[in-house]
Amino acid sequence: MTNRHYETLIVDDKKENIELLSSFLTNRGYKIRSALNGSIALSTIKAKKPDLILLDIEMPGLSGYDVCKELKSNPETENIPIIFISAHDDVDAKIKAFKMGGVDYIPKPFANEEVVARVKMHLELANYQHNLEIKIQEALAEIQHLNEDLELTQKEMSITLGTLMETRDDDTGHHVVRVAKYSQLLAKLYGLESKSVDLIYKAAPFHDAGKVAIPDNILNKPGKLELDEWEVMKSHAIKGYEIFKNSTRPILKMAATIAKEHHEYWNGKGYPDGLVGEEISIAGRIVILADVFDALTSERVYKKAWSIEDAVAFIEEQSGEMFEPKIVDIFLQNKEQFITIHDMLKD
Repeated sequence: MTNRHYETLIVDDKKENIELLSSFLTNRGYKIRSALNGSIALSTIKAKKPDLILLDIEMPGLSGYDVCKELKSNPETENIPIIFISAHDDVDAKIKAFKMGGVDYIPKPFANEEVVARVKMHLELANYQHNLEIKIQEALAEIQHLNEDLELTQKEMSITLGTLMETRDDDTGHHVVRVAKYSQLLAKLYGLESKSVDLIYKAAPFHDAGKVAIPDNILNKPGKLELDEWEVMKSHAIKGYEIFKNSTRPILKMAATIAKEHHEYWNGKGYPDGLVGEEISIAGRIVILADVFDALTSERVYKKAWSIEDAVAFIEEQSGEMFEPKIVDIFLQNKEQFITIHDMLKD
């Protein structure tokens, strides 16, 4: 899609800021609309949705936070990317902006190339996610016509699509396949019925689907994430849930649950909702251990792979903290089976 097909709404009570931002973007071929306050912005958005919003925080009447809250509460506008712009450059302001649903935060004074680069990135990312959702819906329509004779194909499709969603993460390799296999084994050993075991196995590859909405500079950062970057990274749990939440298909309903809950801790200190104990679904409790074991024993852009022994020791140490004690006991009693999967599916 060319720049001229993208339309950006600039909301700022200072005309000079609107003129400055407009000049940056129109010179690169983007279509621009503007609004001088929050009320005007909501009216013009209702009349015609923009592809992206550059939203000032400090404005008379409705603040940028108020406008964002209104947009995110409406299913018609909740997916419009919002980049906050503000004279405030402190961590608290940035964290609040991301928690409100913003995808980025640009402090004033503006730098020409930075504004253009961030607008370009988020427009392309939104377009990519939109196309991905369309492809998923198309895939679902096709899956509905499959019968039991296509069971093996359906399983392979889950792994393949899950792997496709991970391709933006430089070092994932066979990650989704291993997590699916570990989860399947844990679910079976836990004593779940075969239908639930199969659903968890097929849905587990989608656990990190929300990472399609995480900027590359954060997703593949080689060093430790800053606090505001970490808040963006954590949002992948909700983003993944939002991709699948409206599906009526059992596999993708399970995918929505797993995407949202695979970072919830047994002790309540996880995210995004701080669920405690059995408030977390059994699928979420299983996949978090499978995901952590694989993440620890795999090399990533930000770390070396841990040894199997160190990873097993960490999981044992986190019994009752990150993980349900029963699942940890099952893992420890059957660790040789998990090591076999690890060795068979090495990157």
